[in-house]
Amino acid sequence: MTVEPREAAEGSVFRFTGRNWRPDRRVRVTFGVYCRPGEACIDVLYLARVRTDAHGKFSFRLRAGQEQAGDDQHRIRSGGHPTFSQRAGRPGHRRTVSRSPRYVVNAPAG
Repeated sequence: MTVEPREAAEGSVFRFTGRNWRPDRRVRVTFGVYCRPGEACIDVLYLARVRTDAHGKFSFRLRAGQEQAGDDQHRIRSGGHPTFSQRAGRPGHRRTVSRSPRYVVNAPAG
């Protein structure tokens, strides 16, 4: 998985790109509310689904901060710490493959 940008200011949109996943299948994305480092946050888990293309690729955009006008139309979610998972294997030998990409959000000083 790749993340663009790898580091950005709070409020930025991060693009997560998956490659070599099972083609034409769903990937489950779980993420929480965005929380600044050191702050207490409510414990809420959001769920989204994306579909891989015929080559096993997908992309997902997540804003590290409050939702902004137009995010819904541009398919941008708001939150933090996403985990991507997909079922793999044959029946009777199934397993879940999960990835939690690393990226850095720079909170404003003050």
